[in-house]
Amino acid sequence: MLSLDPQYLSDVLADIRGVGHATGSDDKAEEIASRMQQRIDSVADRAALANARPRVLHVEWVDPIFCGGHWVPEMVEIAGGENCFGDKETGSFQLEWDAVVESQPEVIIFMPCGFDVKRALQDVPILAAREGWDSLPAVRDQRVYVIDASAYTSRSGPRLVTGLEIMAEMIHPELFSGMVPELGAVRLYGSLVKA
Repeated sequence: MLSLDPQYLSDVLADIRGVGHATGSDDKAEEIASRMQQRIDSVADRAALANARPRVLHVEWVDPIFCGGHWVPEMVEIAGGENCFGDKETGSFQLEWDAVVESQPEVIIFMPCGFDVKRALQDVPILAAREGWDSLPAVRDQRVYVIDASAYTSRSGPRLVTGLEIMAEMIHPELFSGMVPELGAVRLYGSLVKA
């Protein structure tokens, strides 16, 4: 029996290797894990060139509000952001709206657990109706995004690396471009990141 319960991106890579070993596919698993690590390292190296680390609010659920957990805070850090809430050692947890406003996020990434972009967009008005929404730096600067969480952030596996690349473009568009796959994410204000 093989139990998979990753918390970090490195755990996901280890799980791929573990599944490969259990199925007699060590070489293929190593190839996949190595390619994923190269992409992770590439994002980390480029993000390290940034002049600033914007405060990022990652929203896993909107009512009640939860920040992302598991590997999401790590992904934000690797992509060159500073988590408003959560860190690599904690899972997702509920947030108070006053604390969200106080955190003054510079980038907001909606990633409702298990939702694609179309479904996640339906929940944006719930937060946008809250007092103080328009005063948030991310809203004022039109840096509010929705990502296909079902594909790129909610489930462990190789597509988390694509999620990392998408986040990198959202957090540091001056360093990253062309990272967002078709229908992978949208920018709520201004032009679409990708639609």
